[in-house]
Amino acid sequence: MLYQYMNQKQRELYDQVKNASEGLSLSGKQIGDAEAQAIAEALKVNKTLHKLNLDRNQIGAAGAQAIVQVNTAVTKLMLNQNRIGGAGAHAIAEALKVNTTLTWLDLWVNQIGDAGAWAIAEALKVNTTLTWLGLHANQVGEAGAGAIAEALKVNTTLTSLGLNKNQIGDVGAGAIAEALKVNKTLIRLGLHANQVGEAGAGAIAEALKGNTTLTSLGLEFNQIGDAGACAIAAALKVNKTLTALFLNSNQIGDAGAQAIADALKVNTTMTGLYLERNQIGGAGSQAFAEALRVNKTLIKLRLEFNQIGDAGACAIAEALKVNKTVMLLDLTSNCIGNLGSQAIDEARKGNCGCEVDLRDQINPLAFSLLPRLATAESLHNVFHLLTSGLALEDQPTSLPALPNEIAELIMDEAHYWQGVQQTKRSEFDDEFPAYLILKVTLPQCVNGNSIRIKAIQVLRDTRNRSDSIDGSGFDLIVRDEQAAVRFEFSAKPTFVDSSLDLVTILPANHPVIRQMRAGWQVQVRASKSSRDVVLESLYVGYV
Repeated sequence: MLYQYMNQKQRELYDQVKNASEGLSLSGKQIGDAEAQAIAEALKVNKTLHKLNLDRNQIGAAGAQAIVQVNTAVTKLMLNQNRIGGAGAHAIAEALKVNTTLTWLDLWVNQIGDAGAWAIAEALKVNTTLTWLGLHANQVGEAGAGAIAEALKVNTTLTSLGLNKNQIGDVGAGAIAEALKVNKTLIRLGLHANQVGEAGAGAIAEALKGNTTLTSLGLEFNQIGDAGACAIAAALKVNKTLTALFLNSNQIGDAGAQAIADALKVNTTMTGLYLERNQIGGAGSQAFAEALRVNKTLIKLRLEFNQIGDAGACAIAEALKVNKTVMLLDLTSNCIGNLGSQAIDEARKGNCGCEVDLRDQINPLAFSLLPRLATAESLHNVFHLLTSGLALEDQPTSLPALPNEIAELIMDEAHYWQGVQQTKRSEFDDEFPAYLILKVTLPQCVNGNSIRIKAIQVLRDTRNRSDSIDGSGFDLIVRDEQAAVRFEFSAKPTFVDSSLDLVTILPANHPVIRQMRAGWQVQVRASKSSRDVVLESLYVGYV
C-alpha cells in the first residue's frame, strides 16, 4: 500500500507508527484491516518501536497477517479484543515460525478456537524467542489445550502462558499436566475459569510433585472442590518452587482447607496463597492458624468471602502473635463479630508488620438461613425412608411406614426440594454488567417431566441499615425462555433480624410462580442501598 493511495486516517496512523519510538498505544482507535495494513507499511521503516498496543480494535485475519509478516523490531505486541479468529491466528503462527524478535504476544478475546490454538502450538515447536503468550477467552477447548501441551514438551523459551477463561476442562488440564512433567522453562501458568474439576486438579498436582520451574499457578474460578484441593496439598508437601497459588472460587470447604494448611507446615517456598470466595469455615480457619504458628515463608494469605467466624478469627489472632512473616491477611466479608475483631486487633499490636483486613463482615446467621439444596437421589432416599418403615440403626423400634401422600406432605412442609441458587458477596450495583445480576435459571428436569416451583427465597445482609424497614424489600423480575419480562413484583421481608432481610415467596402469594417452567429466569434488582449490601442470595426450590 503506497502512501499516496492511503486515506486520511490511514496516513495519520502511518505517520504515528513511523515516527514512534519505544512504545505506542493505538488501543480503541477503530482500526480495521485497511488501517492495519497502513500500520504494517510504517513498521517496514520504523526500527525503534518495540512495544505496540492494538487492543480493542476491529483487526481481522488480513490485518493481523500484514502486521506480523513485516515486523522486525516490535518485541511486545498486544492484539487483545480484535476479530482475528482462527484464520488470523494461523497467519500469526506462520509468522512466529520465522520471527526472531517478538517476545510478548497477547491475543485475548479473539475467537481463535481450537484450530487457532493448534496453529500457534505448531509455531511454538520451532519459535525460539517468544517468552509470553496470552490466549485468554478464546474458546479453546480440550483439543486446543492438547495441542499446546504437546508444544510445551519441546518448547524451551516460553516462560508465561495464559489460558484463562477457556473451556479446556479436565482432559485439557490433564494434557497440560503431562507437559509440566517434562517442560523446564515455564514459570507462570494461568488456567483461571476453565471448567477444571477434581480430576484435572489431581493431574496437575501429580505434575507439581516433580516440576522444578513453575512458580505461579492460577486455578481460580474452577470446580476442584475439597478432593482437588487435597491433591494439590499433597503436592505442596514436596514441591520446592511454587511461590504463588490461586485457588479462589473453587468450592473448597474445611476439608480442603485443612489439607492445604497441613501442607503449609512443611512447605518452605509458598509466599502467596489465594483462597477467597470458597466455603472455608471454623475448622479450616483454625487449621490455617496452626499452620501459621510454624510456617516461616508465607507472606500473603487471602481468605476473604469465606465463612470464618469468631472462633477461627481468635485462633488466627493467637497465631499472629508468634508469626512474623505474614504481611497481608485478608479476612474481608467473613462472619467475624466483635470477639474475633478484638482478638485480631490485640494480635496486631504485637505484630505491626502484618496488615489484616476485616471490612464488611457478614451476619453469622445468614449462612444458617440459606436453604440446603437437595439432590434427586437424596429426595428419593428420604421419601423411601418415610414410606418403607425401615428399622432405625441401634434402635429397638422402627419408623412407621407412611402413605405416599403423607410423606409428600412432610417433605413439602419441610421445604425439602431440589433447587437452584446463586449467592453474591460483592458487586450489588445496577451499574455492573448484566452477567453480575443476581439471577437463577430454572433447569430441565432430569426425567423429562415439567418442574413445579415450590418457593422463591431471597436473603440480603445490609450493613449500616436504618432500624426502620419501611424502605426495605425485594424487587424481582421473572423472564421466560425468550428473556421477555413476564412479571415484576415487590416483596416485603417475611423475616428480619438485625442486618438481615429474608423473604420466602410461595405460589399462593404470587400465582405467576405456578406458570414458571424450565428455561425461565428469576432476577433480583439491586437494592436502593446497594453500596451497603454485603451478601445477597437467591434460591428457587422446585419438584
